[in-house]
Amino acid sequence: MSKEQKVRNRWIVVIGAIMIQLALGSIYSWGTLTVFISPYLSEIKELTVFIFGIGLLSFAITMIFAGKLQQKYGPRNIAILGGVLMGGGVIISAFMTTFIGLLITYGIIFGAGIGFGYVCPIAAAGKWFPDKKGFINGIAVAGFGAGSFIFNYVIKALSNNIPLMFIILGIVYLILIIGGAFTLSIPPEGWKPEGWIPPVPSEKSGISGLEFERSQTIKLPQFWMLWATFILSAISGLMVIGSYAAFAKTVDAVDDFIYVIGTADFVLIGSLAALFNGLGRIIWGKMADIIAYKRAMLLMFITQAILLFIYFTTRFNEIYFLLMTCAIYFCFGGNFSLFPTATTDLFGSKNLGPNYGMVFTAYGIAGFIGATMVNAFVSIFGSYLILFIVMGLMSVGAAVLAYLTKPPKR
Repeated sequence: MSKEQKVRNRWIVVIGAIMIQLALGSIYSWGTLTVFISPYLSEIKELTVFIFGIGLLSFAITMIFAGKLQQKYGPRNIAILGGVLMGGGVIISAFMTTFIGLLITYGIIFGAGIGFGYVCPIAAAGKWFPDKKGFINGIAVAGFGAGSFIFNYVIKALSNNIPLMFIILGIVYLILIIGGAFTLSIPPEGWKPEGWIPPVPSEKSGISGLEFERSQTIKLPQFWMLWATFILSAISGLMVIGSYAAFAKTVDAVDDFIYVIGTADFVLIGSLAALFNGLGRIIWGKMADIIAYKRAMLLMFITQAILLFIYFTTRFNEIYFLLMTCAIYFCFGGNFSLFPTATTDLFGSKNLGPNYGMVFTAYGIAGFIGATMVNAFVSIFGSYLILFIVMGLMSVGAAVLAYLTKPPKR
């Protein structure tokens, strides 16, 4: 096989990555699913949300092991393992009628399947596309953001029979993930795209030009700065994702009237926002290729902060509310293309899987807090206005940390 053919065929990996991520992204359909699951289990939504939170935590913890395992056994095999766990966990959920049962099958097992499946296409595609890493990272994970758009409607259509819904979803996940896994491969040692010249390492670009093992990476201050940046940025977006519908339905404490946005179609808003989540991954990833990941991060975090500071003003207009919610999702999606790109530029591409697996634990923490603690935060702060301002300040904190992070030197 010629080098030219290998370059041409590398796009097959991207197609497989999108197939896998479409299935994995269904974790964000929990907002639609919980409407039907809570009465099915005879539990309140405030309790069933812990299934989602545990799923995100299981996802992030599994990533720690998945990054190293895919390096040892190949991305294809570990992605297939992820598909079996995720699809199997959902199928077994059909036989669960208790909160604890579903917490294990649709929380722990389902989340672990996502963790094994998620890192494989990112690691494989990253090695095939060193010349377009931000853009390809964005495309590879865009399916994750857009997946819930599709599965929101699938879940709604099948909601009359919950056990059957789980069985059908599990089979679809198995087909998508295992089918996508068979496209995954890694290029030969030393291969690079024809005509591509690796960028010169510099502090300005944020590229170190060095390769770090995971054991070395976690000892670097840059790793912990990147990790903390991820928590601050992700939790800001997740808090809005977890609270925008509840915020819309609150009553004004002073004038005792319901906000106009309380009558909005939240399945439609959630689905459109999911598309913007997916689009944000591609656009911000492309921005990283054009202006370097660091500048792209600063622009994204500052934009997100401004949106959060003024988000409370959306309460009187549905269209304004929709646009602002989609814009926040658009910024939130950028995390998932910018952070693997930053991990590559700071710590090298050779060990991207293991290194990003560690960086991604930040999202597990942010995800669990964002998914389960929204009501507690609103109670503590006394209003959504204060919540959104605090989240905006966290985004500013993420921008400051990103600005201060310099590439490591051996």
